[in-house]
Amino acid sequence: MSQRPDHKTPSSPEREALFARTTGADALPGHRLQLLRDSGEHEQAALALVAQARHHILIENYRLVDDDWGRELVVALCAQAQAGVRVQVLCDWLGSWGQLGRELPLLLHEAGAELRRFNAPGLGEPLGWVVRNHRKFLSIDGCEAMITGWCLSAQWRGRPGEMPWRDTGVRVAGPVVREAETAFAETWSLAGGSPSEAMTDQGLCQLSNMSLTVEHASVRLIVGRPQSSPLFQLDQLAISLARQRIWLTDAYPVGTPAYLDNLRRAARAGVDVRLLVPGSSDLPLLGLLSRSSYRALLEAGVRVFEWNGAMLHAKTAVIDGHWARIGSSNLNPASWLGNYELDLVVEDAAFGQVMENQYLLDLDHATEIVLRAGQKVQLLQPRQRSRRRQRRQLGSATTLRVSRAVVMAVRESRRLGPTDASLLGLIGGSGLLLAVIAAWRPAWVAWPLAALSAWLSINLLRIAWRRYRHYRKQGP
Repeated sequence: MSQRPDHKTPSSPEREALFARTTGADALPGHRLQLLRDSGEHEQAALALVAQARHHILIENYRLVDDDWGRELVVALCAQAQAGVRVQVLCDWLGSWGQLGRELPLLLHEAGAELRRFNAPGLGEPLGWVVRNHRKFLSIDGCEAMITGWCLSAQWRGRPGEMPWRDTGVRVAGPVVREAETAFAETWSLAGGSPSEAMTDQGLCQLSNMSLTVEHASVRLIVGRPQSSPLFQLDQLAISLARQRIWLTDAYPVGTPAYLDNLRRAARAGVDVRLLVPGSSDLPLLGLLSRSSYRALLEAGVRVFEWNGAMLHAKTAVIDGHWARIGSSNLNPASWLGNYELDLVVEDAAFGQVMENQYLLDLDHATEIVLRAGQKVQLLQPRQRSRRRQRRQLGSATTLRVSRAVVMAVRESRRLGPTDASLLGLIGGSGLLLAVIAAWRPAWVAWPLAALSAWLSINLLRIAWRRYRHYRKQGP
């Protein structure tokens, strides 16, 4: 690996004003930070925070699973709830669907803790289920918090004989925790929860000892909401301002054309742009879609690496050794525009050094993707792939990439590689199968479509009538 040049501190009033206007969030000084890596450090930090709480514990996570780790955490939460600590747990309905079970909610309820599921589907909101809460957040007493990409599941420990899932989070102590708890109060209310009690005084916080701590860091909280894109705009701005290095790690990268073009422009300008992604994904279709963008990135000089171990689930960025981002947001439209997300941006050279060192360690366990003769995209060297059970899902980011691939294929606006051909073959085969079923048994297709259309139409008419009556009551 090449040697890193000396860090430069790009702090200036103009840049700070630009970042604040882009995100709607000011940079707050005076924070202690600890980088968390993989399930072991996350679990240890989570249990330490829960045990330390004296007033309240807030947990917001896309996925809570009834398994070894989920039960261990819930037992700790129940003990605190019985001791008089207010415990509020918010998990996403879709993320925890079929995995939370009945025992954990019952244990929490009996101990006096509160558990809510975010955005469970209902007959009155036919498309409401699309909006998900993808945050991964834990805080105590308004003093300390974890902001991460790690879910509350023992799956992150890895299967026996394999490495744990690679994930990254940050433990933070300081004023930004209050901002994060305010964001939690919003989603808690949307899930039907009552407003939280007054938070404890920041001056009363008893901060614990944190290993691998960076002191006095300046941080900025990025609160993602549906139809709002502060992180997308901030990433674009940070990439445009980069002068030396842009090192990205992401689990499900399905970048928009504008985002990918910005990366290519930076690489052509001489910036060291690197992208670390999973070698094999727990969402195989998304992995296939991500690979369809490799060629254009490689041709522009972007270096792409695929992780060799078990699933890479981290969502991080480090730019010019000074600006770093850690959180729940993936580099895809679902995170940028569709979900509730939470990320922490750190503007500190010492923390940037820690992030860059970790990135280089991660590259030691990755295989670079290169362009060979004939512009063929392939691995630089063979990789031993791990085998595991995989969950298959299709999200809004997937839909966008599929649509783009189809349009480009029909218009022949760019050369299609093997990944595109596989993707289009899958789409074409599925469409042909649907056509055969429709011709053979029209009722099998017509009745479900009719029922879906009626359901959507009735709900849209109901919503239109409700709003019409509302405005009639208000008068002109």
